[in-house]
Amino acid sequence: MGLKHIGLLPHYGIFKNEPMIFADLTVMASYGIVFISTIFLTAYFVTYLSRKLYQKHEEIRRLYALSERLRSSIRLTEVIEIIEKELCGFASACHCTYMPLDKERRVLVFNNKSASGGEEINIPLLDRNSFTEAIMKGCAMSIDQRTLTSEYEASVLKALGIKRALALPIMAASLRPCYEYFNCTDTECAAYGKEAGRCWQVASTHCKGRVMRNIIEKLDACLACELFTPVGLYVLDTSREHMPLEEFDINACMRLLDASGLAVSNALLYEKTMELSKTDGLTGLKNHREFKEAFSAEILRAKRYQRPVSLLMMDIDYFKNYNDAHGHPQGDILLKKLAELMKENLKDTDVVARYGGEEFAILLLETAKDQAEQIAERLRNMIEWCRFPKETTQPDGKLTVSIGLGAFPDDGDTAEQVLHAADEALYKAKEAGRNRVVSA
Repeated sequence: MGLKHIGLLPHYGIFKNEPMIFADLTVMASYGIVFISTIFLTAYFVTYLSRKLYQKHEEIRRLYALSERLRSSIRLTEVIEIIEKELCGFASACHCTYMPLDKERRVLVFNNKSASGGEEINIPLLDRNSFTEAIMKGCAMSIDQRTLTSEYEASVLKALGIKRALALPIMAASLRPCYEYFNCTDTECAAYGKEAGRCWQVASTHCKGRVMRNIIEKLDACLACELFTPVGLYVLDTSREHMPLEEFDINACMRLLDASGLAVSNALLYEKTMELSKTDGLTGLKNHREFKEAFSAEILRAKRYQRPVSLLMMDIDYFKNYNDAHGHPQGDILLKKLAELMKENLKDTDVVARYGGEEFAILLLETAKDQAEQIAERLRNMIEWCRFPKETTQPDGKLTVSIGLGAFPDDGDTAEQVLHAADEALYKAKEAGRNRVVSA
């Protein structure tokens, strides 16, 4: 039967005189090819669209699962681990490494946990490489062993044992634009009017009255600013042959990280709140409660491992006279300067706290009593000869301190006993004329 009679091709003139057969087999073949090609193209597009639909469905499912898991934690380390696992599963990658940003040292820190001894690589933010570009620009960066731009990239890939990687930055949720946040009216600032909220990426800004022409000039100020949202970045392994980079939906990975921004912000806020609850608001030292907890824990540890611990109780001589002469704001300046001096001249492992008012407590870990006495005398002498603002109004014409020393196990077997011994020694130092160290 001809195609005309079944209604498939009624409008073509070639069937006018040949109702039952084709006059030209070439035409028939051409139409057959078109028909088959249409079927194959339709199948291809259906498959393509089905795959894309599945990927979008998977992305939505991952985002939902991520939000549910993030709801159960508010600690930053746990939030970072949850995001890392979801990101690794979403991208079908066998390995994902998190590199935190150390704002104080201005470096990205890579810790290779698989290496013996825990290899650490510090990547300076001022170095131009894919890692720093990713975190400062807030975008994904591909890293390939064949096109490396920095020795840090080579070191990280070598440490991970991979050939290709993807650097994905993780950021806290963006706050309002800087000009709104600080109520800035400087219209000449390059960041004024920009809604993106990432002013650290903009050159020639007028940050709090200071003109900063480039990122190198403004880096320290940006890192200390509460609007600086980068926290770290993930290094995703993309070196498997059966899973080339093109298969990754990088934008979907970035959307996954963007969705985590609020959880990261909440975790950072929680950490900051916890830190504030443990520190003295004026000096930045540990407060009385945190010190007592740390002291009790260290005494228990010292008992277990048979190690000495020493305690210094230090009081500023005639501090009330200083406050009466110059006012409490000036007294606060003095306390902050003294706190900075102690932090700079004691070990990082030593615990320094503002015990109350003008009294400070210093916990010297794994330090015997005779060594602690030398440290206390050196500290007292340093403070005596250090110049403090308006100290000439003090009775001796300079600022001095008195220090009482107690130690475990020499002066007690518990934290309370050692503290009482150091406090009694401080009282004796005051009674003996001040500006001296007295051991229990």
